[in-house]
Amino acid sequence: MRRCRPASSSIMCPPVQWRLSPRVAHWALRFDDDGVAPWSAGRGDAAVCQTVTQLGAATAVTTAFTNHRKQIVAAAWYSAGDRVRTMPLLYVPTIYVLMLAVMVLLGALTVFAWLQNRAVRALGWWGGAVLVMAAALGLLCLRGVIPDVYSVDLAYVVLFTACALMLEGARCFEGRRASPFLLLAGAVTWIAVCQVPALYESATARMIVVSAAMGFYSLGCAYVLWTGRAEPLLSRWPLIVLTALGGGLFLVRIPLAVAHPLAAAPVTSFEALQSFWFAIVSTFTLLFIIAISYLFLALTKERSELVHKRASMTDALTGLANRRAFLEFAERCLKAPANGTIAFLLFDLDLFKSINDTHGHAMGDRVLRLFAQTLSASLPRGGVAGRLGGEEFAAILKGPDRQAAIAAAERVRESFAAAARVMDGVAVAATVSVGLAHADSAPAGIEALCERADKALYTAKALGRNRVESAVDDLVPLVPDASADRLIPSSQDARAATKQAAA
Repeated sequence: MRRCRPASSSIMCPPVQWRLSPRVAHWALRFDDDGVAPWSAGRGDAAVCQTVTQLGAATAVTTAFTNHRKQIVAAAWYSAGDRVRTMPLLYVPTIYVLMLAVMVLLGALTVFAWLQNRAVRALGWWGGAVLVMAAALGLLCLRGVIPDVYSVDLAYVVLFTACALMLEGARCFEGRRASPFLLLAGAVTWIAVCQVPALYESATARMIVVSAAMGFYSLGCAYVLWTGRAEPLLSRWPLIVLTALGGGLFLVRIPLAVAHPLAAAPVTSFEALQSFWFAIVSTFTLLFIIAISYLFLALTKERSELVHKRASMTDALTGLANRRAFLEFAERCLKAPANGTIAFLLFDLDLFKSINDTHGHAMGDRVLRLFAQTLSASLPRGGVAGRLGGEEFAAILKGPDRQAAIAAAERVRESFAAAARVMDGVAVAATVSVGLAHADSAPAGIEALCERADKALYTAKALGRNRVESAVDDLVPLVPDASADRLIPSSQDARAATKQAAA
C-alpha cells in the first residue's frame, strides 16, 4: 500500500464536519507514519481508536492526532449499510446572516431614495417595512438563545408590523390615507393568540395564525396595486403577481396544516429552523425580498418619469395638452383606422387683447382657464382638446358626422359665452369663434386639416365673430392637393373680407 505522509509535522484540521460511520472511522486510523503497520488495540492505541470511533458514530467530526511521529487524520466517506447524512448544501445560519445583511442594505437604500425625494412617501413606508422585517428576522434567529417573549412573541409582532407597513406603502402609493386598523390588526391578533395557552403551545395553531396574517397583508398589497392598474406603469404587474403569489402560498398552508397537523414542538425549539426545507424556504424568501424591493423602486421611478413626461406635454395654465402633445395625438388619430369621419375644431377667443388691456392679465388668465374648463366639459366622449398658444385652442373628434361636429362646436361656443358674460361681478362678455374642418379617415398629415380649419376660423371672424364656420366640403381629402385652395364658396367681396380680417 502506498505510504501517505503529511507535508508537515503538525496538522491543523479545519472545523469542517463530516459524518462518519463507526466502521469507516476505525479503518481511517489504521495507517501509521510508515503507512504499513496498522493501528490496533495491541499497540497501545486502543483508547484513541475507540474514542475516534465513538465520535464518528455520534456526530460529525474531523480529528487530528499527533503522537511521536504518528499522525492520525480521521476523514471518511459514506459507508455502505450505515445510516449517514451529509452536511446540507444550504446552511441555515449562513442564510440567516445573508438575509439580514441584504434586508438591512435594501431597507437603507430605499429609505435613502425616499430622503432624496420626500414627495414619494411610499418609499419611506417600504424602506421602513424592510428594515422592520430585518429586525423581526433577527429575533427569530435567536430562538432558544434569548427568552421566548423576545424570540417568539415580540418577533411576530414586529414581523406583522413590517407587513402592515408594506401594505400601507402600497396604499400611500395609490393616494390612500393611512389606516391605523390595518397597521395594528396583525400585531394585536398575535398578542391575543399568545394569551391563549391552547393556541400558543400548538404548532399547528401558530402556523394557521401566522399564515392567515401574512396572506392577508400580501394579498391586500396586491389588491391595492391592482386598483391603480389604469396608470401605465410596467413594474406594477410583476409586483402584483409576486405579492399575490406570496399571499396565495401562505393561505394554502392553512388547509394543509389542518389536514396534516404538525407534531407538538416546543416554541423554543431551534431544530425546526435547521431543516433542509426551511433552508429552501429561507432562500426563496430572500429572493422574494430582493425582487419586491427592486420593483418598489422601479415603480416609483416609472411614476416619476410619467409625471415629468405629462408635465412636458401639458399646458401649465389651462391643464390641457400643449401644442406638441395635441398635434402628436391628432396625427395618430389620422393614421389609425377608424369608422366614420374626423373633425378638427379650431377655437380663437374674440378680442382677447382688449380683455387683457381693459381688465388686466390676471383676468385674461382666468378667462383662458374658464374656456379650457368649458371646452373639456362640452366635448363629446372621446374628444381631445389642447392649447396651441395664446388664446388659440383646438379639439379633435373621431367618428361624428358633419352635423354632429357642428353641434359640438356650437355647444362649446354657447356655454362659454354664458359663463364668461360676468366674472366676479365684472362684465367681461368674452366670446369665441370656431373654425371646423371635416375629413374622412384616410391617412394623411395634420397640416392640411389644420390649415382648412384655420381658414374657416378666419371666415367666422370676418362674418362677425362668436360663430361657428365650417369648410365648404363635407368630406375633405386628407391628402392635400391643388383643388383644396378654394374652401369658401363666397363672392370676391367675402373673400376680400376674410383676408382683411386675417390681417
